Amino acid sequence: MPRLHIFIISWNGQHARAAAIAGALNGVGESVSIVYSDPDPDTAPAADCRLIRRDDTLFWADKFSACLEHLAPDADILLVIHADCDCDDWAGLVAGSRAAHRQFPRIAVWAPLITVTPYPLKHTLLGSFFDTPMKLVAQTDGIVFSLSKAAIARMRSIDYRKNLYGWGIDWVFMAFAYANKQFAVVDPRVRVRHPESHGYSQHNALAMMQDFLKQLGPSEYVQYALLSSHIYYLTESGAAEAAAAKVS
Repeated sequence: MPRLHIFIISWNGQHARAAAIAGALNGVGESVSIVYSDPDPDTAPAADCRLIRRDDTLFWADKFSACLEHLAPDADILLVIHADCDCDDWAGLVAGSRAAHRQFPRIAVWAPLITVTPYPLKHTLLGSFFDTPMKLVAQTDGIVFSLSKAAIARMRSIDYRKNLYGWGIDWVFMAFAYANKQFAVVDPRVRVRHPESHGYSQHNALAMMQDFLKQLGPSEYVQYALLSSHIYYLTESGAAEAAAAKVS
């Protein structure tokens, strides 16, 4: 049975939600930690689990680094949940992740179906995943996801220090998966609601991502190019179809 370590990512304004998610996961039999930041040094999530405080001037990349740093030694799977998400059954989400990795050890990346994302399933779908309801995908959007031991090892080899906002972290583990004949899947049976929000310059985040992705190996970069091109093709095709439908 794969053992998960669950990390809930929290920041100013999200601590109550993070604590609620941690509470919903009490009794699931997995390690739960909250990685958080806050401008007030006396403020922290009121949760009965391990709290890992990070510098409030830093963002997602630093918090993801903390997940890798504090991962339990006996953990087989790293599961990340951003606190601004809603799910009707967090324990069921954990069970779905565990079951997928257990049944298919070559799944490097697992994710639920996430709403409000630049990567909806209609633009990321590669195909069916054997005879399961899960779908092979080109991207997952790094909001709620789990990684296998092999993917964790690859992500630990990456330098996050110059990538303040963390854009591109998801591209690294996606490229790693397909470059190593492993899989990335979305399970449409497990749904997570996510709001649309950015509290920083997307231009800067994109520039940092482009530099960050220079750490991809040659075969990984080929996969990144193929996967991102696939998404671009489906996105543009969908936009063209929608425009044609409006005209007609």
